[in-house]
Amino acid sequence: MSAIYQLTRLRDLAPDTILHNGNIVTVDPDQPRASAVAVKDGRIIAVGPDGPVRALAGPRTALRDLGGKTVIPGINDCHNHMMTTGTNLSRLQLYDARSIGDIREAVANAAASTEPGTWIIGRGWNEALLAEGRMPSRRDLDAVAPRHPVVLERTWNRLAANSLALARAGIDRHTPDPASGTRFGGRIERDAQGEPTGILTDRARRLLLDLLPQPTVAERERSLRLACAEYNCLGITSITDPGVLPDWLAAYHNLRQRGDLAVRAALCLAAWGSSPEPKPADLCAWIDGFGATTGFGDDMLRLDAVKLMPDGGVGDRSAYMYSPYLGTPDNYGQEIVPEAEVRERVRWCHERGWTVDIHTCGDRAQDIAVRAFADAYRARPAANIRHRIHHGYFPTREALDLMREYRIGAVVTIPFLYSAMGSYTATVGEARVTEMMPLRTYLDAGLPVACASDTPVALYNPFAGIYTCVTRTSQQGQMLGPDERISREEALRLYTAGGAWTTFEEDVKGTITPGKLADLVVLDRDILTVPEAEIPQIRPLLTLLGGAVVYEAPVEEGA
Repeated sequence: MSAIYQLTRLRDLAPDTILHNGNIVTVDPDQPRASAVAVKDGRIIAVGPDGPVRALAGPRTALRDLGGKTVIPGINDCHNHMMTTGTNLSRLQLYDARSIGDIREAVANAAASTEPGTWIIGRGWNEALLAEGRMPSRRDLDAVAPRHPVVLERTWNRLAANSLALARAGIDRHTPDPASGTRFGGRIERDAQGEPTGILTDRARRLLLDLLPQPTVAERERSLRLACAEYNCLGITSITDPGVLPDWLAAYHNLRQRGDLAVRAALCLAAWGSSPEPKPADLCAWIDGFGATTGFGDDMLRLDAVKLMPDGGVGDRSAYMYSPYLGTPDNYGQEIVPEAEVRERVRWCHERGWTVDIHTCGDRAQDIAVRAFADAYRARPAANIRHRIHHGYFPTREALDLMREYRIGAVVTIPFLYSAMGSYTATVGEARVTEMMPLRTYLDAGLPVACASDTPVALYNPFAGIYTCVTRTSQQGQMLGPDERISREEALRLYTAGGAWTTFEEDVKGTITPGKLADLVVLDRDILTVPEAEIPQIRPLLTLLGGAVVYEAPVEEGA
């Protein structure tokens, strides 16, 4: 109780708002539960029982009776492509497609409502979830939209296009695969007669994606507003956008200046790793040109890290592995950036004060990244840098040991198991999937860990992610790797305080603690006691960002 009185001794510090009669899950180990929380000037000033907290109220304090509802800290999705997700929200959503027929129906509806010749763009299909067990072809799309160019991205790293889109890109049976024979290549899938099927993989996608109309700054701002509104409905109050491009910064900045940014954003600069040069001159100039590094900004918008991407994904057999993929004994995935270059890029960023966030899906790629981080810390210890890997599907013993020694973070994109476990089983087998995204192993090793979505590649519903942490069960009911399950309390911490640690913000958000930002979410049911099967259906009733209401569920008629 001392924290209450230390922060509220003076009567002129009467709270703006008090939430009381609640079940407050603070995620603060010093005070795990409370029933009331008081907010002043966007910060939490008191947490505790109803009586002492309500006694702080002044004549202008708004009192809100929670009726026993559960309150959690705002969700921090620390690997969330918010700009891209916002753009996709205005396009065809195919994440729920369960057959080629579902995809055809969505495209047909779009074609019926747009002028011929207009691009139809969508994303989210995954052949592992389709009844036919195959990818959509150009002929599937031609049948429902012959007069519209159609481009439908898979969840990641592939797209399906119709004949008109291929024609606009000049792709036919004579078109060679891009950069064929190099590690920066791509593939145009072909049928038995050598004709393109409409499926483009890896860098071949750029042949079409580069033709699509590029959004203006105003359109990017609209995408961010769409994403913020959608996220607030799910209790997401903070994100890290991993891979921001130069022309995106103006949109983020403009919304911040106008007060329209309703989700706190930490931005990673896109350095990727798929470029043939180890450090492209324009990229280096861009990063150096900031005159600032990790942590520059404020509570709403800040620079976070430089993102690198030295391997691919498990579902499409491009993650860089020690063992070959199931049924393809010569395929160990892609080493997009050789180890020496990874080390050089990490060193270059580290010396300039930048945290580096590296995409690693394969075990071999993760070892390479972690060694590079360890080398950088050995050469120049830096308390102001927190290097991390994301995905981190298959950590080796070496990786775990180095990550523990140098406090290297792991951002685990657990929703992939929920939505795509079947595709992983097909590529690495059931035995390996049981070891995939080993949260229990990471936590028991004493590492800093957070969970995130990687939307739009996977679902951004954090409650589906928490469900997967707790049950290791997919959307289709497949459960693998029960030994890697974690508790609900642990899962909630990874979606709140864990993410705050990655961006050096553990002292300002992530728990419901006096002095921290008043990012609070009131839920429609108790996340710690509701039946497991209901966790993905949990929905916020109220979301506060800095004490201000950014989402309130509509009251149902008759309620």
